[in-house]
Amino acid sequence: MSSTETAVCPFCRAEIELQAKKCRHCGEWVARSCEDCGTPIRGEWAARGVCAECQARRRVPVVSEVPLAVAKRKSRGVASLTAILLGGFGLHKFYLGNYLAGIVYLVFCWTLIPSLAGLFEGIKYALMDDWDFQRRYCD
Repeated sequence: MSSTETAVCPFCRAEIELQAKKCRHCGEWVARSCEDCGTPIRGEWAARGVCAECQARRRVPVVSEVPLAVAKRKSRGVASLTAILLGGFGLHKFYLGNYLAGIVYLVFCWTLIPSLAGLFEGIKYALMDDWDFQRRYCD
């Protein structure tokens, strides 16, 4: 048995520490229960340690003082429109953080090949599931 026990995040099904307040993969608050009434505590209530049902101020046990990493969220719609309209210049690649590919698109924009690739990538982003888009391009 390892020194840190794990649990499964109810939102993204990734393994997280048993005492984690927030999932480091999807950024969602993990449910906790009030010590007085047993009501689940989520969202900003969990961050403050307040039960919405009984309004009892309880301090949620602190696992560590190190802040959890929160993934940056990118808009699938912005990426899709940028790829379709300005994909020839690679702006969608810059938006998604892939700067090297953006520079390659920019260097070869005169050939119109990046424009065609941007059109296909924009359609791909538009048809992609939001969860899959966030997992693939924003982690």
